[in-house]
Amino acid sequence: MKLKGAIIGCGFFAHNHMQAWNEIKNIEIVAVCDLDKKKAISFSKKFKIAHYYTDINKLLDLENLDFVDVVTTMETHLSIGKILSKRKVATSIQKPFAENLQDAKKIVSLYEKTKTPLMVHENFRWQTPLMTLKKLEKQYQLKKPQYSKISFRHANPVGYTNQAYLYDLEEYLILDVGIHLYDLSRFFLGEATSVYTINQNTNKKFKGETAFTSLVRHENGGVSIIDASISSIKTPDRFAQTLVNVEYENGSIDLDYDYNITVHKKGLKKLHKGNPRKLKWISKPWDQIQESIVNTHNHFISCLNMKRVHDTSGADNIKSLSLVFASYQSNKHRKEIQLNEK
Repeated sequence: MKLKGAIIGCGFFAHNHMQAWNEIKNIEIVAVCDLDKKKAISFSKKFKIAHYYTDINKLLDLENLDFVDVVTTMETHLSIGKILSKRKVATSIQKPFAENLQDAKKIVSLYEKTKTPLMVHENFRWQTPLMTLKKLEKQYQLKKPQYSKISFRHANPVGYTNQAYLYDLEEYLILDVGIHLYDLSRFFLGEATSVYTINQNTNKKFKGETAFTSLVRHENGGVSIIDASISSIKTPDRFAQTLVNVEYENGSIDLDYDYNITVHKKGLKKLHKGNPRKLKWISKPWDQIQESIVNTHNHFISCLNMKRVHDTSGADNIKSLSLVFASYQSNKHRKEIQLNEK
């Protein structure tokens, strides 16, 4: 059965979302919506979408939708969520989920009350190299993760020049990139109990932090080191690759540059590749992120069809957001923040 959907928000990243929807069988995006009429018209023409709107309620009145993909900035999510949850429209919503934990919890509550599916578009864990790492963990029976180091350090400005609003954010890199990395730490080591973070501003064009380093404690006794920067000069620059090292009781896995993955286990050393698929519309340096959008969409639709809770549900994403806002508190007060202290 073909599912009909709409995209709300026709900005820079929505183009990647639409290309990814075109890769998925039995899906039709029948309409788009944006407050900027010119953007909505241009987007609908580019992708040959039948209808465009500037008002969400009108969109919902006139279209029979199975789901909506919200690709707007975080300050709009609560107001949009109020409308979509009341209409009981299954929703995938772009990260950051909300400006604060209160709003995030309000959105989750709205969808829970109407029993409407809600997923946060948290796509790093759906990147092929990260999915491959997780599969290798199971394949080699690596158990009891004890440590992870997750690093995203680049200097290629392509990560922010297409999204000029990022320059003016008082809180930038942790909300934009850190949310992904904290989610990965939970993905590999389980739930967190505390965080200690130091922020830096290494690019004065930005109001907010442009580098950070976090130390996260996990419920299982494990520890994660998480760091990111937009000022790490390397040749060649490998935006937007994430480096990961996970150590277990009986081995370890390293995800290095260019999707090279090495598994170590009691004298055993095995090399693997985690390259993203090469789709026609994907281009470097965005390849692993763009391809992950297809994987994320597939998870969203699969869970809708099977009527199961999404791995990156709204409720789950609150746990990553808790790390984000605790990190800002940690940097401000220069101390470790317990997650139940916030």
